[in-house]
Amino acid sequence: MLTYSQIVKTKRKDRPWLLVILVTLWLVGTAFFHSPWEPYEPFVFAVVKGIIENHSWLVPYISNAPYLEIQPFYFWLYALAVKLCNTNNIETIANVVRLTNTIIILSVIVLVGKIGSSLKAYKNGRTAILLLIGSIGFINNAYQLSPNILILLGFCLYLYALQLHQKLPGISGGILFVGLLFISINFTCEFLLIAVGTLMLLPIMDKYWQTTRYLATVIIGISLFVVMFFLYLSQLQSVNNDFFLQWTDRYTAVFNGTHYNLLLQFITTLQLLVWYVLPSWFLVIWTLYKRRLTIFKDKILQVNIILALLFFTFAVLSGKEIEGQIFPIVLCFIFLASVEIDSIRITIVSLLNWFSLFLFGVVGLGIWFLYLALNLGMPKQLLHKTMEFTQNYKYHFNIWQLLLAIIITIIWLFLITRRHIRGREMVTNWASGVTYVLVLFLALWLPWFDSILSFKPIVNGSLSHVNRKYCIITNERNSTQIALWYYYANINLMPSFVNIDYDICNQAIIASENIKSIDLKQWNIVWTGKRPIDKKIYYVIKRK
Repeated sequence: MLTYSQIVKTKRKDRPWLLVILVTLWLVGTAFFHSPWEPYEPFVFAVVKGIIENHSWLVPYISNAPYLEIQPFYFWLYALAVKLCNTNNIETIANVVRLTNTIIILSVIVLVGKIGSSLKAYKNGRTAILLLIGSIGFINNAYQLSPNILILLGFCLYLYALQLHQKLPGISGGILFVGLLFISINFTCEFLLIAVGTLMLLPIMDKYWQTTRYLATVIIGISLFVVMFFLYLSQLQSVNNDFFLQWTDRYTAVFNGTHYNLLLQFITTLQLLVWYVLPSWFLVIWTLYKRRLTIFKDKILQVNIILALLFFTFAVLSGKEIEGQIFPIVLCFIFLASVEIDSIRITIVSLLNWFSLFLFGVVGLGIWFLYLALNLGMPKQLLHKTMEFTQNYKYHFNIWQLLLAIIITIIWLFLITRRHIRGREMVTNWASGVTYVLVLFLALWLPWFDSILSFKPIVNGSLSHVNRKYCIITNERNSTQIALWYYYANINLMPSFVNIDYDICNQAIIASENIKSIDLKQWNIVWTGKRPIDKKIYYVIKRK
């Protein structure tokens, strides 16, 4: 039974083993093996496969065409891991990539704990980790293959280097160098500008940073980064100058050249943050209120405030897609939110705790109910509705998935039935609720969900309608179909840069939301495929 007491002294009731269990289960969810899902996974798997087969590390290729949408060196860690495993099997490649991604996520979690433990708050590392794995924005980036998670690791290394600079200026300089490398893999250079700009701004703002140790850390980190970065660029230019010029144009395009509404961008950014940094935004407000006069005494909190303001400003001014510009702000909110947990009033703790119990309890019950309904085949209307979204899905009972679901449910029930819940335990309950829902859903519903998002049935369905001996074109460069047909079927689709009607190939695989985009006077449609949730229809067409 949950009870609250005003007279209970603040103490650490959450044991380290609880944190280990929660983090382990949370990471299990990121390592689940499934088909490549949009938006990034088809391209990551296809590019890594291309690097292994073509041995082209500097310029990534998909279907013999350079791929520019994600930074080339993002793929190197995954390709190196696959190379070490010595495999060319597509399923094994996918599994190695996912496991490598899970190791990157674990590195972010460990570093957040290290940084948080050195902030001016009691045993704060655990609280920072729990806030991290309970944050919507972090989950959104960690539960898919995305360059964002490596950028988050870069900012963690960046903050950790600044935290160590007084004690270990040489080592911290090396850590800063690696952090800047990871930060630089963003699509454009604004995060790199923010990171370097903050390093330049700190000594101007505060005498604490005006030391030879800080200067040594910054010089070592930036110098090593500049040398490595420009060595890469010079090699890239010598290998493929056209690709280098395209890369330069894209990387330096920090601001959107088209007209946009600045006020609307500001409002939209605020709206995104309302849910994206949950549950930290309320705790950040509380921290700023409680430490309003002393907040800058903790120098890493000072850095986080500066970074948060810069992330927000660039997101508003850039005129680009907001989430891609602001996602590292999750780290800033986590560290700011963690330091005043113990001072939250018990009435507020009670309210937030009951809200999280109700929210995750209802969602968990819903997941269990739907699973049992699927297992029993009733009610039939609900079963029919769930099958409408799938592609060739057939239910198969899996004892290991059921056992995992039971284990995570028992752990969650154990955590929420403790007595005398205070601020720290409230955060644990939120993190355990998030972990419970995520792992429960993946354990019981991953095959069904994968059958909705998978492209494998579409690719397999098209193969009997194409002739591999002759060239096949497609209507877009760097498109999903280029990555998918190369990854699954080893078919190189040739992008038609002008119009497929004027290409020399007599067959094409294209994706379109409008059939009018196909000139039916010149082409016959021989096959169509579509995911139930997708607006795009995939066509195999042949010239008349």
